[in-house]
Amino acid sequence: MSDSGRLWPLVGRAAELDDLEQLLTEATEGGGAAVLLEGEAGVGRTSLVAALASGAGLLGIEVRTDRGALEGGRAADEQGGARVPARLVVLEDVHLWGAADLEALADVARDGMRPGALVVLTLRPVPHRPEVAAVVTAWTRAGARHLEVRPLPGAAATELAEEILGASIGPALRGAVSTAGGNPQLVVDVVTTARDVGALQAAEGGVDAVVPGWRGAVERRVRERLDYVDDEVLDLLGVASVLGVSFVVLDLAAVADRPVADVWRTLRHALAAGLVHARGDRLVFRHDVVRAALYGGLDAGARAGLHARAAAALREAGAPLAVVATHVERSR
Repeated sequence: MSDSGRLWPLVGRAAELDDLEQLLTEATEGGGAAVLLEGEAGVGRTSLVAALASGAGLLGIEVRTDRGALEGGRAADEQGGARVPARLVVLEDVHLWGAADLEALADVARDGMRPGALVVLTLRPVPHRPEVAAVVTAWTRAGARHLEVRPLPGAAATELAEEILGASIGPALRGAVSTAGGNPQLVVDVVTTARDVGALQAAEGGVDAVVPGWRGAVERRVRERLDYVDDEVLDLLGVASVLGVSFVVLDLAAVADRPVADVWRTLRHALAAGLVHARGDRLVFRHDVVRAALYGGLDAGARAGLHARAAAALREAGAPLAVVATHVERSR
């Protein structure tokens, strides 16, 4: 894993890597191709394209990561009919680029695919500024494929944790890893924080987090990870964290004292970012460690006040008395 924390052992990504390698083969043998590689923050886009680039290098395919790799237009790439050298062009974190660079990237798409090249653009699903949306639209019209990098399944998340620590993990740490909801960066945060604060000890042929009090350090690190999310969204999700892992939007609106339509508008960004997802008539935090981090970041007095509002709202909505009583207790 790199010092930046952006790279980790690649596990559970065989299908995605196969898709990209197939696209690379087709692109370098034909008219070229492009792929928009999207995924939530920390899901492992960088690790995936690093593996693709490593394989391309072994095959003698030129790998470019600079924006100038696309300059010059289609005619220049065709080199007057000569065979074009195979090339992989990886442009990462397009959502962070400045307006001028994004405009240029959109313009490049209008020239069509680069012969003999696979162009990979990585980006988050949100926030999509108009300039980013224009890039996505331009490359989609040019024929780019969309590939979503989803969170890891539970077994792969556990495998990643054990790869990082170099040992099998016990039940307590496995439970903590599960709160990451399959997000590799959050898995890394959980296990490396446990290690760094000295919470790990040998247990059952491996290691486990047996020293209490380390979860607070994880929550602090996770809150730092959320700095890309708009404050309004984080504030509303902080209120939602009081209601638990899952919540009804009507209840959230009542506790937040905001119109339901206004709450939905804000929650759309949280849905797009992968922080929550819909399940029936309720929304669920996709990563419980994120919910815990937001809850732990609330001022104690504000948190008690929100529990009091939750108790009143849920009582009015006809929630079970035991649920209401829990909020009443936490409001004191």
